[in-house]
Amino acid sequence: MIGSDFITKTYDHVVRCSECGKKILKGEQALVSIRDGEVKKRVCSESCRLTFDDRFWRHAAKRNERTRKKL
Repeated sequence: MIGSDFITKTYDHVVRCSECGKKILKGEQALVSIRDGEVKKRVCSESCRLTFDDRFWRHAAKRNERTRKKL
């Protein structure tokens, strides 16, 4: 699952946080979730990781609730 395996990565070029849009400058670290050799999610801080995690699980709960109502 994306986001369940964040690791710290130091960048050699400028990238953006996929949650808040903050620039992550060359030489700075970010938390990344990598699958099949490709970055799936990049966040600038633990706070942004928690924001992503919260949004992800709220969406999953809503989806599950809709599925239960159909049954």
